[in-house]
Amino acid sequence: MIDQKIIDISADLFLKYGVKSISMDDISKAVGVSKKTIYENVANKAELISAVVTDFIHKEKIEIDKIVNDSKDAIDEMFKIANHVLYFLRNIKPSLTYDLQKYYRASWQIIEQIHFGFIRSVIKTNIQRGIKEKVYRDSLNDEIISRLYLSSAKMMTQEDFFPLKEFNKAELYAEFISYHMFGILNEKGLKKYKNYKLNI
Repeated sequence: MIDQKIIDISADLFLKYGVKSISMDDISKAVGVSKKTIYENVANKAELISAVVTDFIHKEKIEIDKIVNDSKDAIDEMFKIANHVLYFLRNIKPSLTYDLQKYYRASWQIIEQIHFGFIRSVIKTNIQRGIKEKVYRDSLNDEIISRLYLSSAKMMTQEDFFPLKEFNKAELYAEFISYHMFGILNEKGLKKYKNYKLNI
C-alpha cells in the first residue's frame, strides 16, 4: 500500500509541472523523505504515476457523484460538471495528457478504460434525466449521445486534432459543452439554459 502522502504530493507536482519534468528526487524532496523510502513504496516512477492516476479517478468519481446528487436538474448537473472540469483544466500543466499518452501508456490506459467509461455512464444518465425532466429533446438516443460525447472528449486530448500550441484546453472544453448542450436542449431547456453560465 503506497503512503497517501506520497500520492497526494506527487499528484500536486504532476498536475502543476507535468509528469515528464518531475523526477523521483523532486518527489522525495517535496515529501520530505529519502528516495529510498519512495522506492520502498513503489518500484519506479511509472508505478507511482499509475497509483496517482488511480487515486485521482477514485476521488473524481466521488466529486462527480456529489455534483449529480446535489444538482437541481439535468442542466444544472451538466453546468456543475463542466465548471468542475474547467477548474481542473485551468490548474494543470496543459501537456499532462500528452505526456501520459506518449510516455506512460499504462497509466493512460487506466484513464481510457475506467475514467472515460465512468464519464460516458454519467452523460448517459444525464440524458435520461433531462428527457424525464422535459428539458432535453425526447427523441434523443442516450446511448448514441453518450458515445458521441465521449469520442469528442477523447479527441480533445489528441495533439493531432487540437495542438497545444493552438488551442487552450479550458476554452476548447467550454466550446464543446456549449455545442453539446445546444444539440440536446428542447425549447423549455433553452430558456433555462440562459440562466446558467460557464466559469470560463
